[in-house]
Amino acid sequence: MIFNSFSQKLSLFLLLSAFLLLIACDKDQHNHPNLLTGKDFFNSHCAGCHNNDGTGLFLKGAPANISTNKNISELIRYIKEGDQHGHSKMPVFKTMSDKEANKIAHYLLVLKSDYFNNPENNHSFLLKRRNQKKQTAHQ
Repeated sequence: MIFNSFSQKLSLFLLLSAFLLLIACDKDQHNHPNLLTGKDFFNSHCAGCHNNDGTGLFLKGAPANISTNKNISELIRYIKEGDQHGHSKMPVFKTMSDKEANKIAHYLLVLKSDYFNNPENNHSFLLKRRNQKKQTAHQ
């Protein structure tokens, strides 16, 4: 099949791009024996949207997950079940083991601690967002 017109080539490009994007977003596969640490799992499942340092990717609409106020068990539930109110666009990892989700949750809290304890980081936007979440939760 030969694509002669620009619109045909563009259509093919967009179709292939959408297909590859959908494949890349299907990260609910957990047969990866080479991944051992929370960092490994985070980089495999989370960093594509939340960045390697957990600060988020604005253009993807992914928030900074290091600004979370959730504890370990809440993070595990959120990773595996999603937002109870359906407000999250994050994919749900239903088939992820508790052990894997636990490692991700612990690593996320390490990232959070490292980020907020580093005086070189300008985390005013994250602190503001975190305070807004706390105020909303108490209302």
